[in-house]
Amino acid sequence: MRFDRGKGTMKTHWLSRLLRTAGLLAFVSTLGVEVLSAQTTMPPIGTPLSEPPEARTPLVLRAVNDPTSGRGAFSFEGREVPPVIRVSPGQKLRITYLNRMQVSSGEVCVDGPCRNMTNLHFHGLHVSPESPQDDVLSMMAMPGESLHYTVDIPLDQPSGLYWYHTHPHGESYQQDLDGMSGAIVVEGIERYVPRLRGLKEQILILRDAELHQGDEATKRLEASVDIPRTICGEAPGAPGRIFTVNGTVRPRIAIAPGEKQFWRIVNASPDLYADLMIDSEDMTLVALDGMPLGYHNPDHPTESVRHVLLAPAGRLEAIVTGPAFGAKASLRSLCVNTGPDGDPNPAMVIADLDPAGRQDTSTRSKQSVADSQKTIYRPLSSHAIQELEKHDAAFVVNFTEDKKGFYINDKKYTPSDDPMVTVKTGNYVRWRVVNRTHEIHPFHIHQVHFLVYGKNGSLIRDPKWMDTVNLDPGQSLDLLMDFTDPIIRGISVFHCHLLKHEDKGMMAKIRFE
Repeated sequence: MRFDRGKGTMKTHWLSRLLRTAGLLAFVSTLGVEVLSAQTTMPPIGTPLSEPPEARTPLVLRAVNDPTSGRGAFSFEGREVPPVIRVSPGQKLRITYLNRMQVSSGEVCVDGPCRNMTNLHFHGLHVSPESPQDDVLSMMAMPGESLHYTVDIPLDQPSGLYWYHTHPHGESYQQDLDGMSGAIVVEGIERYVPRLRGLKEQILILRDAELHQGDEATKRLEASVDIPRTICGEAPGAPGRIFTVNGTVRPRIAIAPGEKQFWRIVNASPDLYADLMIDSEDMTLVALDGMPLGYHNPDHPTESVRHVLLAPAGRLEAIVTGPAFGAKASLRSLCVNTGPDGDPNPAMVIADLDPAGRQDTSTRSKQSVADSQKTIYRPLSSHAIQELEKHDAAFVVNFTEDKKGFYINDKKYTPSDDPMVTVKTGNYVRWRVVNRTHEIHPFHIHQVHFLVYGKNGSLIRDPKWMDTVNLDPGQSLDLLMDFTDPIIRGISVFHCHLLKHEDKGMMAKIRFE
């Protein structure tokens, strides 16, 4: 998605506005905060990890413009810090969403000036795509308008990490880049991995800070996350952004030597990939994309992994062990080769594990409604998978692009489109997704998870359930789509989760009957 190929000029993000502020840049190291002026500050660098506020149903969420930068933001209880929303299976999630953004926007979206229209998508939840639930097509609030969501979380909703973000076609990329997103935790994952109950929980939300090559502040930001000087992958050019974690560049995460913590990480970037690993330590994987490993495979609720690739929108839940006494360790993202037409995605340090940090005594001992609920398992037998594999794909998704836009099956999305495909609920169905471009693309479908079981015509030895999966250039993936839930009726969408690609047409409708 190189920005020098006529695919749209990179939008001005909040950090770029600060970096371009006239006057002298005075870098002050006190508390790790770099001050640009009396009115504005950059994100802190190297400070302790902050904890986002928590919210439970019902709640009021406001879409606003930051008074200093003009960027879009979520406001909750008077602060521009999106809350972590906690719900239990079987609950109704009620959100009053108020659009209090400006009528005239100073930001530019893919088709011209942003209109500040907005809505919410509940990414990964197995809920209805019809109003007043996860409806991203007809539920839309212009400035001054409001939306009222009542989302029925099913009793068999997998317990794990999900997220919410805005989804107005044509403006999704800019609003997500601005930070209009937050985590959702569906309680009850301890039912699948009981040892989680005594562990401290850390929620890490990865977002973006923008870089401008040649700028002194950019050099400092690049140095702070240890971006190598060598070129990574096939994508030309310099990196455009780095990760922040809960609003901080390279925070310190307090963890004692040998201590085990439960980390829940969401990649909320619109287009940065995170190939996550921890120095010298394996992670014990518990869930991917909100789906506990034990939900479909009760005999294997955990897995030891060295690193995990999170595409934009992907989530990871894992047990992390503090480094040995005297050792240093960091959470880092490895280089991701995005292809010759992609954007640079270099290696960088995301956070440091801090054995000397202040230890919080809070653990996973908190009670929730889910604790008294029956543990639900939905194993899919190898025989059933083999039977599905015998049939040709019921539907093929082809990703293509040119200088005029991005396409699914040679069609650029428009809101007036009819559904590209209709499916009957109640069954597992085989799909194939093919990337016919020279850059990577993450495939995402609303309302359901799928089993990624085949790659380029060959079976994957250790298939995983996901809701967002990456495709390399020229690659094809075979998926078993879980269309079994009868509550999923109506029109929904599937798309590339590089959100500028989605805004530029790489999306299509699906009708569930």
